[in-house]
Amino acid sequence: MRIHSGICAGALLLALLLTGCGGESSAPEAGKDLPAETAYGETAEPAPETPADPDALTAEEIAQVNDAFAPFDERENGSYMNPVCSFFTSYYERPEDLDLVEFLRYFGLGESPVGDDAEFEALKAAEGWPFSTDRLDQMPVPVHKYSRADVDAYLEEHAGITTADLTAFPDSTADLLYLPEYDAFYNFTSDAGPGMFICETGRREGDLLILTGGGKKLTLEETEDGRYLFRAFLLLERGEA
Repeated sequence: MRIHSGICAGALLLALLLTGCGGESSAPEAGKDLPAETAYGETAEPAPETPADPDALTAEEIAQVNDAFAPFDERENGSYMNPVCSFFTSYYERPEDLDLVEFLRYFGLGESPVGDDAEFEALKAAEGWPFSTDRLDQMPVPVHKYSRADVDAYLEEHAGITTADLTAFPDSTADLLYLPEYDAFYNFTSDAGPGMFICETGRREGDLLILTGGGKKLTLEETEDGRYLFRAFLLLERGEA
C-alpha cells in the first residue's frame, strides 16, 4: 500500500542517515512524527530557505561598487586615473586623518599648468625642491599642480571636509610642495599607481555602508541627498569579517 511503502522508504533513509552516527533506529509508526502530507503519501513541500540578510549588498550591488572604484577609466584617447581611488592610499579612522601627500600622489584631477617662470622660480626656492634643473622645459618628470581650492572642493564633495580640517597639514617636502603665494600643491610623479579597493562583501548599518575586501574595511555614510561620504578606511582586525 502507498502509505506503508512511503513509511518503509522514510525509515530506510533515516537509518542510512543515522548509520554514520553509530545510532540505531526503528521505523516510525504510520502517520506519526511525520508531516501530514507525507503521512498520507503526498510529496512534502521543501522547507523554505533561510531568507537572505536584508541589509547585505547583493552581488549586483557589489559589482556596481567595484565599477565605481575601478582605478582607471578607459576612453578612446587613453586611460584616466579615477580620483576617488585617492581615498584608498592611506588608512584613517576619520577623513580628517587621511594622508594628503599620498592622497595627491596620483590624484589626476584638476591639474593646472605651472603658469610662468616666476612660479617655477618659486618652486625652485621652496623647501624640499628635489631637482637641480634650471628651466621648466628641462624637468625630467612632469610637474603636477593642484590648486588648494580644487582639492578642497573634491574633499568637501566626497568626505565633507577641506584641507583646513586635516589633522596634519604637510610641510613642503620632495613628495609634495605647497606654495602659499599660489595657494597650490605640487608633486612630480611620472608613473601611475592609484589606490585600490575591491569590495567582496557589504552591508548597511543605518546610514552607514560597510564594505570589506582584501583585508580592508571601507565605511561610507549616506547623506540626505543620496550621496555617500567617505568616513573611514582601515585594515580589518583579526577575526573581523
